[in-house]
Amino acid sequence: MEKNPFYGMAMAFVLIVSCSSGSVSSQEPITAEQITEEPETSDKSISDGYLVPSNEKQLLFIGQDLRSVRGYVANCTECPVPSGITTYVNLSGVRSGNYGALGWKPDNTAYEEEIEWGAGPLNAYKAATEYPNSAVQIGLYLVGQTQNIAEGNLDDHIKQLGAYFNALKETAFYLRIGYEFDGNWNRYEGERYQKAFRKIVEVLRGEGVTNVAYVWQSSTSPVDDLLDGGREDLLKYYPGDDYVDWFGVSWFLRLDERATATTNTISTQQFLLDEMLALARSKEKPVMIAESANQGYHNTDLTNANIGSIWDGAAGLGGRVKTAELIWEEWYAPYFDYIHKNDDVIRAVSYINANWDLQDLWNAPYENGYWGDSRVEVNKTLMRKWVEEINGTGWLAGGTDLNAFLGLK
Repeated sequence: MEKNPFYGMAMAFVLIVSCSSGSVSSQEPITAEQITEEPETSDKSISDGYLVPSNEKQLLFIGQDLRSVRGYVANCTECPVPSGITTYVNLSGVRSGNYGALGWKPDNTAYEEEIEWGAGPLNAYKAATEYPNSAVQIGLYLVGQTQNIAEGNLDDHIKQLGAYFNALKETAFYLRIGYEFDGNWNRYEGERYQKAFRKIVEVLRGEGVTNVAYVWQSSTSPVDDLLDGGREDLLKYYPGDDYVDWFGVSWFLRLDERATATTNTISTQQFLLDEMLALARSKEKPVMIAESANQGYHNTDLTNANIGSIWDGAAGLGGRVKTAELIWEEWYAPYFDYIHKNDDVIRAVSYINANWDLQDLWNAPYENGYWGDSRVEVNKTLMRKWVEEINGTGWLAGGTDLNAFLGLK
């Protein structure tokens, strides 16, 4: 099958092996010493947002395709029902053909076919109906569409999306509009992106949609900063407080990881996460870790390899043998520690539980970087530690009472 990076899900490194193809920002790169500075924070509580858990717990979404979700549910038998499921939809395709993986046709009937774009089967209607006791998080792909959206040329497509939401009023949805807005690979322009975001929200509100929270998601990617040659002003993409319910971030690297293929690490994963959390606190918005996985690790083989030439070397090479305990200590333990230390603002987490190495978009020869195998159920030690964590008091499981905790009536 020909590789087709359609929707760029988890595309924080899609240009990782070919960074010379991207334009370079005019901003001056930041030195490694500068990234140790703490970003400005706020002591404001989170008072704004929608579909935020009311019981001080956090949502846990599993994704990001139906095969991966089904494997997790079937094999992690001690795991609670996920409080959310992740999927993807292409807005410009929702009215014809494969219906953009929405699974809902213009005649208001279900489209049962699962769509395969090289990264696992997708069907947003099935994601909602197969897991009726879970919320659904949708990454809405807008690449190349923002001008048409802003000008009103895709209003009928947005209304089709609204018909889907209205047909599933008892499901809570989290819509990541033009996810990873600042990612070099998406080529979004700030003002046009803002207008497209606002247009989508306005049309959906006009259609009477009330079961959707709108998520503004940054790539929070140190690799993006390398591609750009500097860091962006995030607020040039911000649609406004009245349109954004949640802030979102992506997380794939270790918190303090620095590039080894270059002498100028512009930013770290932690610095960029801290930056977005500080901004969310200043806006009093909740934060969703909207995409996350331990990139470069292979949980079945217990190895860690290079993710790409711009970061640490040729993708998939340089493999290092790891124990399950060490994989947990290097990636998962800091991940959960950070989440719990910032649980005043991080109210939802989305984990990609996939064997990327078997997906056509991500497998060898790794044109889109090396991802590995992030499934937690494939190793007894990892699964035991995972189960201990998510069965803890801080996590909200899926169930018939989920909507009550989310305030969805």
